[in-house]
Amino acid sequence: MAWKSTDGTTRAGVVTFHKLSDSASKVMVQLDWMPNGIVEKVGAAIGVDDCRVKADLRKFKQLIEAKGEAGGWRGEVPR
Repeated sequence: MAWKSTDGTTRAGVVTFHKLSDSASKVMVQLDWMPNGIVEKVGAAIGVDDCRVKADLRKFKQLIEAKGEAGGWRGEVPR
């Protein structure tokens, strides 16, 4: 899954899912962004952004593992 901002700010990313075995996967996230303002710049300098992404990935892992089985979303993402 990939995305890119369209409003002039520099924000883009890619999330990939890699099958390791029948019961294990690896999720990789790559983000490209430029902090705006002093708060975002300080947060980025001390690693708050990395911590937030890692925390969100842990929550995603817990959510998926709590389901007990892999499901499949069959919806559409509107443009």
